[in-house]
Amino acid sequence: MKKMPKAELNREVDTYLEKVGLKEFADKKVYELSGGMKQRAAIASALINNPEILLMDEPFGALDALTREQMQGFIRNIWWNTGKTIFFITHDVDEALLLGTRILIMSKHPGKIVTDFQAAFTRSYVEDNSDDVRYTESFHQKRNYVLSLINSN
Repeated sequence: MKKMPKAELNREVDTYLEKVGLKEFADKKVYELSGGMKQRAAIASALINNPEILLMDEPFGALDALTREQMQGFIRNIWWNTGKTIFFITHDVDEALLLGTRILIMSKHPGKIVTDFQAAFTRSYVEDNSDDVRYTESFHQKRNYVLSLINSN
């Protein structure tokens, strides 16, 4: 799409495969990759175009717990290291709180925004290099608040 020389394109592909930890799998077909690897390949494919906003619609819904945790860490690192806006859609309350800096809760039908608030758990997670934030009282209070909104709408 960028109409760049093949050598330059190959360098960029290698760079982004390296960023997502797939460089050694560059010669594999998509169907030969695991679910998490496919997700990382899709993210690399999006990032190579240097978008201002990355739209992710429930990207980790079908992943096992370990791969999901790894991918969440990967997304946090992309956000932290690039400063890109990531619009992340999820039905998982913990995932929203641990990945989001701004959380929007929508009603069921019709889909209207019920609330919109800032969250600092992601920043704490990255700055402390620890998931201890998920065990704090403020995290549990915010989680309970979100669940009460979801259950009342």
